[in-house]
Amino acid sequence: MPPTNREIGHELGITSTGHISHHLSMLEKHGWITREPGKSRGIKLTTRSEGIPVIGTIAAGVPLDIFPDGGHILVLHQPVAQEEAVYALRVKGRSMIEDAICDGDYVVIQSQHTCQNGDIVVATHVQGGVSGSATLKRFFQERDQVRLQPANSEMEPLLIPKSEWDREWQIQGKVIAICRQYSIAMASS
Repeated sequence: MPPTNREIGHELGITSTGHISHHLSMLEKHGWITREPGKSRGIKLTTRSEGIPVIGTIAAGVPLDIFPDGGHILVLHQPVAQEEAVYALRVKGRSMIEDAICDGDYVVIQSQHTCQNGDIVVATHVQGGVSGSATLKRFFQERDQVRLQPANSEMEPLLIPKSEWDREWQIQGKVIAICRQYSIAMASS
């Protein structure tokens, strides 16, 4: 059940319901919500405000086992082509720091099984199990191998013979956006 203006104000420590109404009008103007006139609980989220599903964690380093972690939504402040095949992953590791992808960032992935040289991709290694392991790297198809290149000069690329790549590896998608959340510590006075 949506909150009333008074309930929103209470949670935010704002006593003026007019102030709350103004902010709700701005959210409505920008397409994040709709409101039903005359209803105190008439706030509805729009499709735009629903965001992109975060479906797990991706290794930016040595491939990690795939463990789905559903139920979270990443709300973006800038529009991204939101097709059904778009999802987000939380980055774990430092192998892509020179491409400004840091530990704790979110990457928005366009689900696809093909890519071009230089794309940042989610590459999965199926190791006889159902889930396998996955990593985030730049993809390069070379003559007799695939190179998964980190963007960290302290790390070596993963070199995979073409025969092994064709048998045991897959591209799950490519990065189309990077999101970073900052927390600001407020000093108490």
